[in-house]
Amino acid sequence: MTRHKFKIGDKVTVTGVPPITFPGGAKDELGTRKLFKSMVGKVYTVRGFNELGYIELWPKRLSSVWIEPDFLKLRVRRRKIKA
Repeated sequence: MTRHKFKIGDKVTVTGVPPITFPGGAKDELGTRKLFKSMVGKVYTVRGFNELGYIELWPKRLSSVWIEPDFLKLRVRRRKIKA
């Protein structure tokens, strides 16, 4: 499993748009490129990780995206709550 410099609950800022490619002749009907561009400069909470090391963010209430950690900057580390 890949080690991450981010942890679930961390606040991160999206710093760039990953390269988005589609198979020959396919169009961006779902607005993927537009969604990623709208995320640049905004802060999101890390929700999870996948086996490739991508990070799950929720830019909209019922939507999630997976983005490479190279396009994120740590904003705030989640603090552990002492019991």
